[in-house]
Amino acid sequence: MIENYSNVATILGELKLALKTLRESGETYTLYIENTGLTQEEQVEVLETLGRGHITITFSETDQPVEWYETRFSGIWVGTFRNGRDEAIVYTVEVARYPSLCGAYEEDMEEAENELQEWIEAATL
Repeated sequence: MIENYSNVATILGELKLALKTLRESGETYTLYIENTGLTQEEQVEVLETLGRGHITITFSETDQPVEWYETRFSGIWVGTFRNGRDEAIVYTVEVARYPSLCGAYEEDMEEAENELQEWIEAATL
C-alpha cells in the first residue's frame, strides 16, 4: 500500500506540464515508466490514475507487438511493448497528439505511392 503519494503526484505533474508544452509548442514527451524510480505500486497507481480512453492502436506485424491506448486524458498515451512470448517488457507514457512510433515511415509511404500508381494504371486499362 502506498503511504505517500508525492512520487505519483510528481509524475502526474510532469505529464500535466508536458501537455501544456505539447499544446503550446507541439513538443512531445516520452516517459519510460520503469525508469522513473517509482515503486511497482506507484507505477500501477500512475497507470490506474491515467485510466483508459476510447482509442487503441495495435501494431502486430512484428515479433515485438505494441499496443497504445489514449488515456482518459486526451494527448496522453500508454504504450505496451511485448516480446515474442507476449510478455510486457516496456511501458511508455507518451504525451503527443498520437504515438510517434505508430506514425508512417518514409519508405512505407513511398511504397504506398508506388502501389497506388499501379492501381491507377490498372484501372485505366
